Amino acid sequence: MTAWYVQREHEELGPLRPAELLTLVRDGSVLAETRVRKDDSPWFAASEVGGLFEAARRPTIEHFCPHCEDVRVSAPPSTCPKCDRILAKTRQRIIEHSIGKPSAGLVMPNGPAASARRWLQRRIGKDHPS
Repeated sequence: MTAWYVQREHEELGPLRPAELLTLVRDGSVLAETRVRKDDSPWFAASEVGGLFEAARRPTIEHFCPHCEDVRVSAPPSTCPKCDRILAKTRQRIIEHSIGKPSAGLVMPNGPAASARRWLQRRIGKDHPS
C-alpha cells in the first residue's frame, strides 16, 4: 500500500493512506503548495499529485440516521450510535458536501445525488410494491 507523508513547517506527518491525504486536502490542511512525498520519493508540491485536488472537489455522500437527523452513520446497513436502531439501505437521507462548503439538503438535478436519489426511489418501489 502507498504511504504518503506531508511536510508541515519542521515536522513530518505520516505515513498516511491515500484516503487520509484526500481528507487533509478537503479540510484545507494540505494546499497546492504543501510539500508531500510518496513512500521514499523526494518532496514535491501537492499540486503535482495527479487528480488529488480534483478528487477533493467531488461531492461526497454521507449518511445520517433518519430518526436522529443529525447523527452521521456509516454506509448502511449499519446501526445508529445514538438511538441504536438498525438502518436499512433504503431509509437513508443523503447529504452532499463539496470541498470546504457543507451544503445540507443540497438538491442537484444531475450528478451523484440525483443518481443516488433515482436509484433509491427505484429500490424502494421494488421493496414496497403498492
